[in-house]
Amino acid sequence: MKDHLPSYFPRLGVLLVLFPLGMQALEPTEWQFRQTIPVSGPGLIRVVVPPQTFDVAQPDLSDLRLLNSHGQEVPYVISREFSAPSHASSRSIAPTSFRATPLDDTTQLLIETGTSEAIESVNLETPVPFFLKAAHVEFSSDQVHWESLGPAMPAFRQFGAEQLSMVFPKRTAKYIRVTLDDFRSRKVTFTGATLLVTTSQSQPPILSPLGVKILRRDEFVGETVLTLELEGRHVPVASLSFDVQDPLFVRRVEATIRENRGAVSTEQVVATGTIYRVALEGTPARSQMSLPVEFSPTSRELLVHIQNGDSPPLKLGAVEAEQYPVSILFNAEVAGDFVLLAGNPQATPPRYDLSVFTGEMRAANASTVLPNPLEKTPSFRPRESLAETPLPDVPLSGAPLDTTSWTHRHSLVIAKPGVQELELNPESLSLSRHDGADLRVIRDGNQIPFEMERPDLSRSIELEAIPSPDPQRPSTSLWQIRLPESGLPIQRLALTTTTPLFQRHFRIYEKQTTTDGRIVQIPLASEVWSRTPEPGVSDSRTFEFQQKMRSDTLWIETDNGDNPPLALTSIRAIYPVVRLIFKVQETEGFSLVYGNPVAKAPQYDLSLVASKLLTASRSPAVISQANGKPKPASKAFNGIPAGALFWIALALVTISLLIVTAKLLPKPPEP
Repeated sequence: MKDHLPSYFPRLGVLLVLFPLGMQALEPTEWQFRQTIPVSGPGLIRVVVPPQTFDVAQPDLSDLRLLNSHGQEVPYVISREFSAPSHASSRSIAPTSFRATPLDDTTQLLIETGTSEAIESVNLETPVPFFLKAAHVEFSSDQVHWESLGPAMPAFRQFGAEQLSMVFPKRTAKYIRVTLDDFRSRKVTFTGATLLVTTSQSQPPILSPLGVKILRRDEFVGETVLTLELEGRHVPVASLSFDVQDPLFVRRVEATIRENRGAVSTEQVVATGTIYRVALEGTPARSQMSLPVEFSPTSRELLVHIQNGDSPPLKLGAVEAEQYPVSILFNAEVAGDFVLLAGNPQATPPRYDLSVFTGEMRAANASTVLPNPLEKTPSFRPRESLAETPLPDVPLSGAPLDTTSWTHRHSLVIAKPGVQELELNPESLSLSRHDGADLRVIRDGNQIPFEMERPDLSRSIELEAIPSPDPQRPSTSLWQIRLPESGLPIQRLALTTTTPLFQRHFRIYEKQTTTDGRIVQIPLASEVWSRTPEPGVSDSRTFEFQQKMRSDTLWIETDNGDNPPLALTSIRAIYPVVRLIFKVQETEGFSLVYGNPVAKAPQYDLSLVASKLLTASRSPAVISQANGKPKPASKAFNGIPAGALFWIALALVTISLLIVTAKLLPKPPEP
């Protein structure tokens, strides 16, 4: 159906018809992709930009060009509907007054708003670190007649996650009363509140679904990391929604993207929030499963960190995403097939003289059209430009390496070609140098260049505590713990107990033998651990190590005094995640070697394109555990390619056959 256009559009149409005549002609073959836009009739046309177009275009869409059926360039306006801070229609204000009144079984918060603007939410302030309350919200204009908002809302702060914002439909109110239920929990002190008020009457944009799938799910110490693949790069993501099957939970969530800072791989946090499903007494369960993002990732990958603390990982299903709509507006003189060009990194932003009509075009009714799927431009020829020198490709091979001095070798399992992410296992971390200078990835005797990555993530292994009582100290509990290997770079030791009430001083140490034969204790950690049976008090405690272990045995000691001994139910050694990032074209024949105490750290030309490598999508490579233990590196034919070994073996066999044949031949008669 053709929409009605305002009366100013005849002169706008004249401008759009005449303007292309003065523009510089473009070469469509310089754009790598094209999409057909079928237009059924003349008038204002709105083309919704799909994620596939974002994926191949420049981040700001400045390389998009529109052609009519005659191949002439058509001016257009990009309409973006965001709710980012720069386009915000809300602001926070402080109320005129705030008063908290403790009653018998409740705490009542009375807020005088001091504004006639529509209020969207009330954000409460408290220093209390752990609580869960049911909050009833009411409105009044005279403090006599109160109107309830409905069922109670959850207000909580638990394990880093919090929900202190009471969100409700926009409305004006002179007074707001929040009543917190204290019947089954201790009272919580609230010190203030802020109000979020509406500054604009504009309607929020209608969000569109964005394709997303979970590529990987990794479980680390205290957190789950999801690697998501979006439908396209540069798409303005509005939110992520999580399908969680757990009946009750509270989790802090962060969305991040990989970035490179000074050749060091880090993660930039682009969104934080809380997802939860809580049940308050007398009210149905309330849940919040979405995370506002409001960010345009530069790659398809988006990382989601779910903070579990001491709780088990969530039972996660699918993840869904929504995006802010972005459209192209232009005036079509006649019906026909228009063409949208994309994928030209050398194109500069177009300069259309449409500033006078930009607001009018966005406000006008238009016929909405979806472009056809992307197609490659026939006879695509990128423009030759000395000023636009692309980065060199990631090098796939380095110098030959004689691994005679390397003591250990692991085969690598690589699923598919491309950028690989190899996480070192406890054995390779223990037997290699602490700075990783002796780590090498090799194939056919040549090094494979890599970048080392040390993310802020940790793994853990379960250890067995062997009670080792000291007869001379009957009040002391002593445990011996054996590690799988010496030199594992343990950062922390997590102890768990079932004892509900205690306070003990713990010492963690290792033993070493000096040159004169004496056994000395090397302290690793020393702290007081106390526990009370109160909400929010964990049954585990993490002890930070002050230095690196050198042996494969550590000791835990605590004096019980006149109290019964503690029961340690779990001991976990926590060590850092270390990754090697490299690129391959093949999947067979790769190995990891290490164990050279005098090796110098490798220096690869790969550092010139480290940002390109570290921010690319990755496939997980793993260390083969077929033999259980790392095997010593071969020293007989180190550095000799497999093809050369074949010809050497063939030559040796030929020589041997010639010698044997010569001996079998009859001897000539003597003269």
